[in-house]
Amino acid sequence: MPAGSLLDAVERVAWRVRLPTRRFFLVVALTAGGVLLAASVVGAAVTARNAGTIEHAREQGLGVARAATEFSTNLAAADAAAAGTLVAGGLETPVAREGYVTHLLEASSALTRAGLVGTGDDAEDIRELANGLVEYSGLVETARANARLGYPVGAAYLDQARTLAQDELVPRAERLRREGERRVARSANTVGGPIGGLALVLLIAAALVLVAAAILVAGRTRRALHPALLAGTAAIVATVVLVALGISRQSGEMRAVNTTEFDRYMAANDAYAALSSLRVTEIGAVAARGSGVALYQQFDADARRLSSALADRGDDARTVREAVDAYRDVVVEQVSATDAEGKNQAAAEITLTGDSSSSYARASDAAAVDVDAADHRLRRRFDKASSADVHPVVPLVLGMVAAVLAVAGILGRGRRYR
Repeated sequence: MPAGSLLDAVERVAWRVRLPTRRFFLVVALTAGGVLLAASVVGAAVTARNAGTIEHAREQGLGVARAATEFSTNLAAADAAAAGTLVAGGLETPVAREGYVTHLLEASSALTRAGLVGTGDDAEDIRELANGLVEYSGLVETARANARLGYPVGAAYLDQARTLAQDELVPRAERLRREGERRVARSANTVGGPIGGLALVLLIAAALVLVAAAILVAGRTRRALHPALLAGTAAIVATVVLVALGISRQSGEMRAVNTTEFDRYMAANDAYAALSSLRVTEIGAVAARGSGVALYQQFDADARRLSSALADRGDDARTVREAVDAYRDVVVEQVSATDAEGKNQAAAEITLTGDSSSSYARASDAAAVDVDAADHRLRRRFDKASSADVHPVVPLVLGMVAAVLAVAGILGRGRRYR
């Protein structure tokens, strides 16, 4: 269609609006400006909401889940160190004692962090975990004191402490962790949810309203190009693009947090806790003084399951899996075999200061590195989600600029028709 014919068609459309010319320009200007302002305010509100949602997920979701997980892993490690009391007669090495105290303090620090970032719904669980940790440490110290004095009740106190940890503290920490995970999942769904879609629809509608206004003005003035309207259109289109990209990137990063990185982080921590549990089982078998066949079998089965789970994670956990396999080989081929020959004291030495101790330390160090790496990836993903945010001022300012340009351009064209 020739340019003249197209402009004629546009003119016919414009004159179908049954308004006097001066009122026509005023109504079109106010309509376009009002829609642009409303859409920009909604866009700014949604970007601010998404930023708050991500921060909420980081603190009250991830923060609580991480703290609960760290509590469980450090409690398991402390339990493994405390179990050595059974074999060492309450006279464990300074290194073993330091390891127990360090893990106990880390577990307590994790609860403090949970209390700082958690909500009122978490208060009861955190309080009960703190009280339980105090009770646990008291039972361990009582077991250690009785073991040093040669009293057989020391083993009973230690068993009571471990039962408290496994039957009450770990399940409660797991519940707290799951609540943190749910908050992260809800946040991931919220960022890319219907409200964000509604904001984009409104911004796109505002852009279309401005285009329609430009067409109507072109029809009334028989001038196709209006610089102010073109600039306003460019501003609102830029707003649409920025908000759409921000929501898309944030949603993608949060989905990755919820479906990938969180799972990796939890798997790494589960492996660390499972390794500590293996150590407890090994020491319990040695402490049975020749009657620990069932415990050695349990150790072997649990170690194989842990190795299989690590293998499923592929190259991410290869170093940990190799260290766990080496640890299992030492326990099965040296500790268990030596104990089966009636040399329980020699088996205890291998466990506490020999190859078993060193191989467990290597596996534990590898598992700790794996946890740190998973934690780093998780934090980095959250950082990317935060950095993908569009500052609320940006869509608000661009929308206001588009509105001012639209109103000024339309009214400026209408002055000659007064």
